[in-house]
Amino acid sequence: MKTLDRYILRQLLAVTCMGVLALTTLMLLGQLFKELHALLVESGASPSIVVDFILQVIPFSLSFSVPWGFLTAVLLVYGRLAADNELTSMRMAGLSLWRLSLPAIGMGLVFSALCYHINTEIAPKGRQAMSDLVVQAAMENPRNLLKASQDAVKMDKVKIYIEGRSGDTLQGVHIYPISNDEDANPLGTGAKFSSIHAQKADIGEFDEKTRQLSLTLRHCVLEHNSGGQTDMPFIEELPMRVHIPIDRDEWRIKTSYMTNAEMTDALQRKSITARVDMKAINDYARAADAAPAFPCAAQLWAAAKHDTELVEDNLTESKQLALETEYTKRASFACACLVFSIIGVPLAITARRRDTSTGFAIGILVAAVYFLALVFCDLSRKVPGILPYIVLWIPNVAGLAFGIWQHQRAKYRG
Repeated sequence: MKTLDRYILRQLLAVTCMGVLALTTLMLLGQLFKELHALLVESGASPSIVVDFILQVIPFSLSFSVPWGFLTAVLLVYGRLAADNELTSMRMAGLSLWRLSLPAIGMGLVFSALCYHINTEIAPKGRQAMSDLVVQAAMENPRNLLKASQDAVKMDKVKIYIEGRSGDTLQGVHIYPISNDEDANPLGTGAKFSSIHAQKADIGEFDEKTRQLSLTLRHCVLEHNSGGQTDMPFIEELPMRVHIPIDRDEWRIKTSYMTNAEMTDALQRKSITARVDMKAINDYARAADAAPAFPCAAQLWAAAKHDTELVEDNLTESKQLALETEYTKRASFACACLVFSIIGVPLAITARRRDTSTGFAIGILVAAVYFLALVFCDLSRKVPGILPYIVLWIPNVAGLAFGIWQHQRAKYRG
């Protein structure tokens, strides 16, 4: 490696590290302001959970801060070289602008590879860990799960909407069963219901062994639909128990929480279950129950039916399309550093900025436009066919074309 390349690379690396550190800190503070109240106040999380949450935010934020920090470094370093006429001296030595851009482009390729690894492995695990920590904080003190919110709180077999809360007293409590089975008794009260509306409710004790939270509903109406008729008896006081399980859902499909390997596994499971004949499985299961000559047969067929239904219920057509296009989205997003290296050099030479704050602002502006374009192109993933795979690459193609055009315009500037 030539002395000139090492000279530029050292400056790029130093400024990139400072930019990534500053942007990561800003994103960390933003995420903390967003979640800290829910963790400390609403869920009463322990300090160890808060520390773990902070550590998980850092790798997640790198997928954004690395491209932004690198673009800022390119603008500042090459802008300084242009302002000090160092680029003019290099050009007089016979080096073309593309040759002078080579260190930035090479570093952009390295950072793009790093971003791809972050997007496919580190960031999804970080998002999943952040979500798990929020749930863990709530599980440590389930009483804090019941809070006033515009969204209903799901607890095992019921959905609870709360209008307000003051201490351990809830105001305007509306409870709806999630289970469609009328014989299901999710509250443990012995009463069947379609919905319960209470003026207030008192939060009782939580049993760690049975994972049940006690509530006492006051001035409530218990609505029950049966045979086309609706019964709505008024009950002055109704005790109930809500079960709060420790385990999360068996299998959740959320693309932002899944690594590439997990998405591939999910799609493979979908392709296998698509060829399964559910009618045949049901027939075999009934036959095994009727004639249990082989004791394990009924369990095997029940497990096969359960796994097939689990995949079919969770991996719908829209989620399958989201998984299939997520590979392209992550690869396109990872190319940001390479695109920024080609855009940044001529932009820095044209601007001739030495002021750090100005170069930092230009970097944020250019990156914001690029990422906004990616967000708008991401909306095309709802359209089936090959269109999303093409549209997701448009910001990169447009960015490269703009960078090449800027290089041509900056040929005689230095």
